[in-house]
Amino acid sequence: MAEGGSTTPPPAPETVNLDEVMGAPGSDCLYEKVKVLGSGSFGQAWLVRRKKDAKLLVAKLLDLSQMSAKDQKYVEAEIQCLASCHHFAIVRYEEDFSADPKMLIVMEFADAGDLNMQIKARAAEGFRYFEEHEVGYTFVQLCMALDHVHRNKMLHRDIKGANVLLMSSGLVKLGDFGFSQQYEDTVSGNVGVTFCGTPYYLAPELWKRQKYSKKADIWSLGIVLYELMTLKRPFVSSSMRGLMNAIISGEFEKPSSSQYSDGLREVLSAMLIVDPHKRPSTADVLNTPVMRKLVDKLVADINNNSKISSKDKADFVKVIQEQMSTLSSAETLNAVNADDEEEKAEKVRLEGPVMIGSVKEWKPRYVVLNDDALVVTRVKEDRRSQQLPLNTILSVQPAEPAAGAEHVLIVSLDTGYTVWIKAADDAERDKWISEIQAAKAAKK
Repeated sequence: MAEGGSTTPPPAPETVNLDEVMGAPGSDCLYEKVKVLGSGSFGQAWLVRRKKDAKLLVAKLLDLSQMSAKDQKYVEAEIQCLASCHHFAIVRYEEDFSADPKMLIVMEFADAGDLNMQIKARAAEGFRYFEEHEVGYTFVQLCMALDHVHRNKMLHRDIKGANVLLMSSGLVKLGDFGFSQQYEDTVSGNVGVTFCGTPYYLAPELWKRQKYSKKADIWSLGIVLYELMTLKRPFVSSSMRGLMNAIISGEFEKPSSSQYSDGLREVLSAMLIVDPHKRPSTADVLNTPVMRKLVDKLVADINNNSKISSKDKADFVKVIQEQMSTLSSAETLNAVNADDEEEKAEKVRLEGPVMIGSVKEWKPRYVVLNDDALVVTRVKEDRRSQQLPLNTILSVQPAEPAAGAEHVLIVSLDTGYTVWIKAADDAERDKWISEIQAAKAAKK
């Protein structure tokens, strides 16, 4: 059992003759070899063609006899984590086979290289920077992928440009789950203890040999965002000790304000806060105004993308909407704007404790309605907040009577998402509806 890991075993690989699974073109096997994509100490990665539908995939052929017991555990964890992920921005697991001491893992093929190669190419071309919409298109997909990973009680633990795979359709895929780990409990707490990953992308708490949470992945994703914005790394040194000291200091050159918006630069700064407790979660990041706009743009781009099938478009958009809807109605706190006190200067129309969520799960929150927004915090004195500007609220109405939906008002937003608020009784629900409608009318 890897440290702190889930007791749920990985899917049992099918024991077969691997020569019957993968072979030369024309052979009687499931997958035909096309070419070697890469080789390492423990095996090879092959580009293969599935015989039944001619689909190109990647097959990792591993020799377990060359691995330590620890490395074999990493392989088991990789299969478990990949098989647990079902998201358009994560490399899709297909199946795996075992023929002791060999193992074959088949997964989705990303046909356009990786992000690290693209960043290096642009730097070599005289630092040909990405436009903000290009940065946002890649970053928002990665953030949604990581949010999916964390929701499934996993840490990736090796997020870097080389593990961000690119598709000719323009979509990106978070890949290489070789250091990933799934846990029994939420990864919001300090569940990780193993020092692993790629040095340039490691969070300060790992260098300090402290236990770590999902916030370590957030730091690594922040490094990738920095590379997208600057085509270079924020922390460098000629020695490992120097790199460690640079990362622990947290001091780096900020991206150009003339090149990128304040909103995107603020997200970056928040993700690279040294103290993990002050670092935002993926939910916090995705619920910032700049990211919500990027999500809307992603949906539009997917719908207009001729390289994506109609079925995939519908599936991808459904995933995005469900993921963002959960953010709106559950644990979202805008940590990036934690120090924003503007709402306190506004006239308070109504405030009080409520429940926010869905009929499946409700979480306690404190809501303040002022002249400009509906402000949601975990508790009354919490300085971190999620703001729903009144001009983004399309309507507010009582929920249809149903088990678990008693005393509920539904706030519909112009993004297509809804926020469900559960009051103490019908009278309190109706008061919230009346006051929100009055506040909106006063804004016109």
